[in-house]
Amino acid sequence: MKNIVKTLVFVTVALFSFNLQAQDKFGHIDSSEILALMPETKNAEQAIQNYAVELENQLKAMYSEYETKLAEYTDGEKLMTDVVKQSKITNLEDLQLRINQFQQNSQNDLQKRRNDALKPILEKAQNAVNEVAQENGYTYIFDISTGTVVFKTDANDITALVKAKLGVQ
Repeated sequence: MKNIVKTLVFVTVALFSFNLQAQDKFGHIDSSEILALMPETKNAEQAIQNYAVELENQLKAMYSEYETKLAEYTDGEKLMTDVVKQSKITNLEDLQLRINQFQQNSQNDLQKRRNDALKPILEKAQNAVNEVAQENGYTYIFDISTGTVVFKTDANDITALVKAKLGVQ
């Protein structure tokens, strides 16, 4: 899949280069490699991993509580009245619901923390790309790890011409 994306990026660059003026300058980066080398990324990933372990430990404790209560119910079910059985079943169902909600909330919270932790790192890397591209006269910079354009100048923006051709504003 990664090779396909790389190939598509290079084909796109080649096609654009035939249609653009000679002064246009293209470049590419591998943001995955850059981010992996930044110490801030390593620190953020470690903090996220530590938080994930905390969440996992809490989830394990909840599972353990569920298994203990289920075993107590199973072991004593024959001696319980219907009212007690129903109460225990309701408690088990409530605990199971809480476990499911905790899992969903944990996944969402972990993703939010990851995004929050990586946002300033990504911004720092993007700023460096912008500065290098401007200092060296690049028109476009492609990210070969994602297949996206990470820097472009407005010199070749034909949006207004296409809108005029279509008669739309």
